[in-house]
Amino acid sequence: MKRFLCKSEHFRPNSLIKHLKIIHGLCTGRTFNPKCRQAGCSRSLVSFSGFRKHLNKCHVSGSFESIEEGDFSPHQGVDTSIATAVDGSSEHLEAESEFSLANLVNSCAAVISDLKAAGVGHSVVNSVVISMEEIVQDIQQHAKETVIKHVFNDERETEMCKKVEACFEELENPFTILNSEYKWSKFFFGKFETVEPVECVIGSRLDTRRNKETGTYDQTVVQDKFMYVPILSTLESIFKSPYTAEMLCSATDDSRLRNICDGSLFKTHLLFSTEKHTVQIQMFYDDFEVANSLGSKRGIHKLGALYFTLRNFSPKWNSLLANIHLCALFHAQDLKRYGFSEILAPIVRDIKLLETDGIEIPIYSGRVRGSLVQVTGDNLGLHSLFGLVESFSARYCCRFCLAEKDDFQTEFSEESSKIVLRTKDTYTAHCQEMAHNPSLPYVFGVKSSCLLNSLTYFHIAENFSVDVMHDILEGVAQYELKLLFSYFKERVTLGELNLRIESFDYGFMERNNRPVAVNF
Repeated sequence: MKRFLCKSEHFRPNSLIKHLKIIHGLCTGRTFNPKCRQAGCSRSLVSFSGFRKHLNKCHVSGSFESIEEGDFSPHQGVDTSIATAVDGSSEHLEAESEFSLANLVNSCAAVISDLKAAGVGHSVVNSVVISMEEIVQDIQQHAKETVIKHVFNDERETEMCKKVEACFEELENPFTILNSEYKWSKFFFGKFETVEPVECVIGSRLDTRRNKETGTYDQTVVQDKFMYVPILSTLESIFKSPYTAEMLCSATDDSRLRNICDGSLFKTHLLFSTEKHTVQIQMFYDDFEVANSLGSKRGIHKLGALYFTLRNFSPKWNSLLANIHLCALFHAQDLKRYGFSEILAPIVRDIKLLETDGIEIPIYSGRVRGSLVQVTGDNLGLHSLFGLVESFSARYCCRFCLAEKDDFQTEFSEESSKIVLRTKDTYTAHCQEMAHNPSLPYVFGVKSSCLLNSLTYFHIAENFSVDVMHDILEGVAQYELKLLFSYFKERVTLGELNLRIESFDYGFMERNNRPVAVNF
């Protein structure tokens, strides 16, 4: 068996797996997906245990190459702290001996991180770690007693027996290093440069709390807070990854519209169109219930979240959960009291620094500026974030134009005299009118100014993002399909329709699935 990274040879699957873990720092994770390349085999595995079983069962008798380069995708959990030794040298053996405990600790940490990623609570994670610590301790004790019992029977071997006992005593339990929340949090922070959230205070309120000394309920002052994950620190951590260059979008010369970067708005942007390398941030906002959304406690524990992705990465990588980063987390009820300005203040402050000073990006060998390129979300969320009316039965309820609700069913073109698009100037004028006359509920659908407009290279009037799920898939699409099928039923026979479906060129498909016929 040969490894593609260093071409070292191995004669047993166990030796190869150990080499992959210790020398190259590969560990099982959600994106760990090695493909076997032995004798034309293309079997895809998801874990080291499955890979080992496959090699023992199908390829153990032959001499082969283990894995092809490129079979490991970014963000799979590669331990870059372990240096790869020179091909075929004795440094491999020394490294495998020296880093055996570090590899075990990394595997145990991977178990904890998988539990945390699955949403398991701290108490359950700690309970699992303590239980695993006891199990490993019992296995080590049983192994020591078995070796001493069956190997050392002669009294002359007492000295050697003591050395073996000392070796077992020195073998540290890997879960002991991670047997508390403080220990594994410290381990993750030191190993992966974790970006810690910052607690931000936005105000205070009076709340009723039980007094432990008197047993009565007293009114106390409670601070209203939200959690902010520093966006600049997150960006710096992202661009330190060795896989960043692979995930970046490649430039295209054709005229196809693939994403926002191919549109006229992006090509005339003051920052993105003039500088070759920029950081393009796309933000997303939505609320979610942490309790039963149909129960009696709905709304009490409702949280709002702001996420961001980088438009610099291709859609292939942006679809990964690992590339969707949390930016802020807050109580949805706090928005009614304080508004969005308090939540957006630290975010806007950091993005302004990104617009002026930029951040250090190793692959570009210098500082790179960037800004917010787009804000996405559902209609209600975006209207709330942008300071527009949140009732879609209002007279001016569109965030793109100033058309009245009575004209929605008759006017469908921007060329119509009744369709006037919102601009920076009109939005500013409406905000000023609201500021001068606070008694007005809204002015042409504008309730308040949005703090995002203070950015140099972003304005909500130029944020042309629609909610495809509600507007199209759950909106007009069902009525359009009904009319389409009615037309087919009257004009096209069922046999002809099925023939066209089967013979249509759908392009390349990963699986050889035949189109499904239609039955009316």
